[in-house]
Amino acid sequence: MGNNLIQVNSNLPATEKKALKDLLTLQAEYYKGLHVSSIKEAVLNTPNLPLSVIKREITLAGARAILVIAINELVSFFNVGKTMNDVQVALTADLIIDRYYYLKLEEIKLCFRNAMASGKIYDRLDGNIILGWLNEYDAQRDEIVSSLSINEAHEQNNDNTGMFYGEYIKHLTERSENGDEEAKELLESHQSFMQRMKSNDKEAAFKKWKEEYYGRTKKQTT
Repeated sequence: MGNNLIQVNSNLPATEKKALKDLLTLQAEYYKGLHVSSIKEAVLNTPNLPLSVIKREITLAGARAILVIAINELVSFFNVGKTMNDVQVALTADLIIDRYYYLKLEEIKLCFRNAMASGKIYDRLDGNIILGWLNEYDAQRDEIVSSLSINEAHEQNNDNTGMFYGEYIKHLTERSENGDEEAKELLESHQSFMQRMKSNDKEAAFKKWKEEYYGRTKKQTT
């Protein structure tokens, strides 16, 4: 199907545009070539191409096609008695696009590979099981990114090593109240992120957080 898809004119950054072009060329090979080992790596170190952007750029059919490849890999791997037909696979793909539009393909693959390694399905595989795996992944993702948003400077402060999340929040609050501008900025950024995460638009929340994360990281290294 990939050769029949036509890339629309796009204002995407160069990295994302190249990734989209590669995806358009050969979907199966593109998906096969995705490799991430952690949620942090998937969120921070991969092209910013969530499912919503893929859907926008190459249509719903194009986004569905790559997810069908991903789901069929699961079906082939588990080879259970009660499996999924083509209609169920396509419907599950559409549900993923609708519900988890903010996830990248790298994250979908990471979730599915983790399921392959440890998932228990008891002789059946269906859309509910797959969506359950993604729901678990999403909860872990929220926790990890929330932790990153407040601990990005933590690792660089030797005197704070070993603090738990709550202790570090308290530490930052005390520093902020004593006039520490860096602590105030980090605390406000984290509070803003947590507030945005309560909204329905996780994609916008993560995009904003990522911009702020890299902005502070760049300042710390210059």
